[in-house]
Amino acid sequence: MLDVKNADAFLIHFWDDETDHDYVVLIDGGNYQDGTKIAQFIRTHYGRDKRIDVAICSHCDKDHFGGITYLLEQQRDNSNDNMNIGQIWINDPAKHVPNGEVKWSQTMSAQTKMVKARTVFDLKDHDNLFDIIEHLQRCGRMEMCEPFSDASKEGEVSICENGLFQIIGPTKEYYKSLVPDFRNDLQRKKNGYDSDELQEQDVVIQENRTFSQTLEEAEDDPSSHNKSSVILLFQPSDGKKFLFMGDACRESIENIPKNTLYAVRNVDFLKVPHHGSKHNLDNKMINYIHPKVAFISTEKYGHYLSKAVVNVLNAIGTKVYSTNINGNMCHHKNTKTHNGYSVATPIK
Repeated sequence: MLDVKNADAFLIHFWDDETDHDYVVLIDGGNYQDGTKIAQFIRTHYGRDKRIDVAICSHCDKDHFGGITYLLEQQRDNSNDNMNIGQIWINDPAKHVPNGEVKWSQTMSAQTKMVKARTVFDLKDHDNLFDIIEHLQRCGRMEMCEPFSDASKEGEVSICENGLFQIIGPTKEYYKSLVPDFRNDLQRKKNGYDSDELQEQDVVIQENRTFSQTLEEAEDDPSSHNKSSVILLFQPSDGKKFLFMGDACRESIENIPKNTLYAVRNVDFLKVPHHGSKHNLDNKMINYIHPKVAFISTEKYGHYLSKAVVNVLNAIGTKVYSTNINGNMCHHKNTKTHNGYSVATPIK
């Protein structure tokens, strides 16, 4: 877990026991300037010639796709920080624009509609992320898949070939329902949310479940970007469950099919969504997911990170760690930790 302030950047480095081949998976890339931090970390700790086998972009906010844009620019231009990304898993809003439900959609040409839908992946002074992806695809230098829990056709993925990664959400229909409210020229309404205040709330036990009134009263995150987040489960051969939620929220969880939702019960590791915001985790979600360890990528309390979220996690016995306290963090098993690391300090 790289310290990228109020952004997300995770690296999973794992080995195939049968072949001793190692793989690198990037989940979100932080902001644009964080791309070079990712490349430097891989060269320093994984080997100078390492590549990124799969890059996964959870959703269309620049604190998640910005660093990926940087890395793909480097790959396109064969520059110093080229990580030779083999595959990218990312959902393309241009393929899921519902006719008649967005402004001007009936009169747009297909090409215009595609360009407008993809503006959510624009970065000032840089090429659109999908323009770079399509260039690399045409050159045969990278593959792209759309991650959906109900993937059913070529170019989509729900579970990777070796079964280590499973897409928990979103479904295609749920993602399609969110696209018209993305913050671009296709938008139907303006989304926003207030920042979390620094509010400490006592946690009580009700019927063997933890409960916070602050979380009960907090409104769900209204951002369609965040709702569309890819929810990903990494499950290596030892049976441990590592859950990555992007910036997903209650509605995201409610739209996960029941036959898939069971997989996120009692996980070993949780990447807390949206930097620990009280608008993205509620009492019911925390008690159901019930992580043993939780990691939060954040800058400080009161800027997304909610004391109520930390209190409820602590109350169910979760060890909670954050980048604002510990900086870069490494969770490792059957491997040595990296140079310069020490024991992380849980937050209270």
